[in-house]
Amino acid sequence: MEKQKKKTTDEPVLDFGLKFGGILTELGNFTQDITRMVEEGKTEMSKTGEISFDRSKKVKGMYGVSVRMGGDGMPRVDTFGRRPESDTREPIVDIFDEAERVQVIVELPGVEEKDISLELKDSLLTLTAGKGERKYKKEIDPGAEIKGEPKKKYKNGILEIILQKA
Repeated sequence: MEKQKKKTTDEPVLDFGLKFGGILTELGNFTQDITRMVEEGKTEMSKTGEISFDRSKKVKGMYGVSVRMGGDGMPRVDTFGRRPESDTREPIVDIFDEAERVQVIVELPGVEEKDISLELKDSLLTLTAGKGERKYKKEIDPGAEIKGEPKKKYKNGILEIILQKA
């Protein structure tokens, strides 16, 4: 009797026949990464990648997540990528918590400064931007009480927002 060899793949593949092994493996790896982050006393971690939805790799998706520990010791998870319910994208956002202020850096390729809108309400910053097919929206929790209006600078697709802490 001849033994049959198991077929294995090195890359995650999402099969709509409900074989979610690749995604579940990545989720397990991410959980381990967060545990390691806490054990090592780190305050930030981010992970990006690409998932193939078919073996021929013609259908692909991007994912990204950023985790940072808030001042209250609770992790804050931000995701980015295309939102499935609309054609609006979530931009990549970096938040730097400094002594007197919070600095937010946002990647907004393909839009102009006049296309960017910021609204600060109850210490939640809502960013919307759009030009043609490029549409972005992101709610940003700065992790601190904010006073005054946000100040912004925009150059070459990068938006810098300064928020003064209360």
